[in-house]
Amino acid sequence: MSVSQETAAALVQELFELQRVMRRVLKESTAERDLSVVQMSLLSHLASVPARRAKDIGADSGLGASVMSRQLSHLEKLGFIERAPDPEDGRAQLVKITEQGRRAVADHLEADTQRLIERLGVLSEDDAAQTREGLNRLTDIFLTSLGLERMTTCLPQVDPKSAHGARIPHAPQGPATHTTTTETTHRLEDNVL
Repeated sequence: MSVSQETAAALVQELFELQRVMRRVLKESTAERDLSVVQMSLLSHLASVPARRAKDIGADSGLGASVMSRQLSHLEKLGFIERAPDPEDGRAQLVKITEQGRRAVADHLEADTQRLIERLGVLSEDDAAQTREGLNRLTDIFLTSLGLERMTTCLPQVDPKSAHGARIPHAPQGPATHTTTTETTHRLEDNVL
């Protein structure tokens, strides 16, 4: 049984509204963040894949070459990424996250989690878990329809049964295969600004 036109239209409207309001939530926390949402997204992605070329990272993220170059330069100056010659092509460089970059991802995730807890105070634990499951299902459906995989599989997972929200170690998975096109992928900077 497929989704009705009416239900799909209502869901699309809710997703657009969620996207709009999340931009506002993220904008409000800009002053408290050391990294932009785009930089955090790039670091999260780099934490889940082996070293790769900047052009491949750009294809994965949908960022243009100039934006990618600026963001990677900034992250490198901060010591969050490093570049090394590509052993298969001496003219190219591979980009990888550093341990300092991994700590920055974990720290930002923790800070974002704390800020979100304040906003989610009206939800019960069960309501929050059901909302997460619904969003996770939608994300999986969209990723599958685009032939993509998650870009943030490396992020530490929070144990919902832990009284202190202890992190569950999450080993990075193998290299993700992303086949994005400009028709199916919005640029990160368009979605988060």
